[in-house]
Amino acid sequence: MNRPGHLMAAEVAEIPVVIDRQLRQNLDEYLALGQRWAKAPPLFFATCARGTSDQAALFFKYLTEIGTGIPVASLGPSLGTVFDGNLRMKGAALLAISQSGASPDLVALTRKSAAGGAETFALLNTIDSPLADVAGMVLPLSAGPERAVAATKSFVASLVAVAAIHAGQTGDMVLKEELLALPQALMSRMGRPRHDLHALAGKRRLFCLGRGLGLAIAGEAALKFKETCLLAAEGASTAEFRHGPLALADNDTAALVFVLDDVTRAGTEALVETLRQRGTTIATIGPDSANWGRAGLGHPATQAIAAIATFYSEVHALAVSLGLDPDIPPHLMKATLTE
Repeated sequence: MNRPGHLMAAEVAEIPVVIDRQLRQNLDEYLALGQRWAKAPPLFFATCARGTSDQAALFFKYLTEIGTGIPVASLGPSLGTVFDGNLRMKGAALLAISQSGASPDLVALTRKSAAGGAETFALLNTIDSPLADVAGMVLPLSAGPERAVAATKSFVASLVAVAAIHAGQTGDMVLKEELLALPQALMSRMGRPRHDLHALAGKRRLFCLGRGLGLAIAGEAALKFKETCLLAAEGASTAEFRHGPLALADNDTAALVFVLDDVTRAGTEALVETLRQRGTTIATIGPDSANWGRAGLGHPATQAIAAIATFYSEVHALAVSLGLDPDIPPHLMKATLTE
């Protein structure tokens, strides 16, 4: 009889292999799209995604706006279905991100964006899908079949694809080389939890905090706490946290904080110290705790990818220890077909 969480555990352990295969098969295609956008920049970008994939879209937003100055807007998928609006998107590029490519609202929004004048692109793990049929260009994630309800390896593949596209768009060959080195850097870290998250789970309130690229992985971490551990975690920006939620910080509050070695580090570490002074239980995932420097991961994008990949092992261990089966969260299915 299979143990609870065996599917998620296997898929998390597979992440280094997934990244290696993905880059061998698709890196040139990712770079070429980025170079295309560099030569003929869209007036603006828009994204179309839900759930875990929407956190990958947020990762794309921060990389793109920081690196190119081109604005990125997150479009509400219900604009294509429930509200049935028309979109004015001449000169724009829409990037849809989905594991299954099956959700009707993502399909409808991609179709409407094209009708409104946008070029449409899709990052998909399932190439034979309705979203692939309507997108102008499809780029594969090549994560392979994902059977656990909670997406892990497909999310990491989405981040890798976005980062590789960005490397092509900005000519950042350091980022490209770090992506190629990422599988080896992760190999020794997968399946070996470095943080015991039990102390976080026992508190009344749980926040997952990050900024910039760290905000995207903080949002994904909060979603995984909800899906796999049935904990009502909230993902938030370290900056936004100071604008209200900080009032909740006390000894019945816990925070998982993602620290990246970029311009956000000083502010994030200052917030961590403030939270500690207020009695908040804290766990941090960052360069010092993971020895990313020794692994050659100096770019915040590769650091963020490594952080969420290693977190998956930790949240899996927590879910199983709580007597839950993270493979089959209650009331959830692998593909959610929202209208």
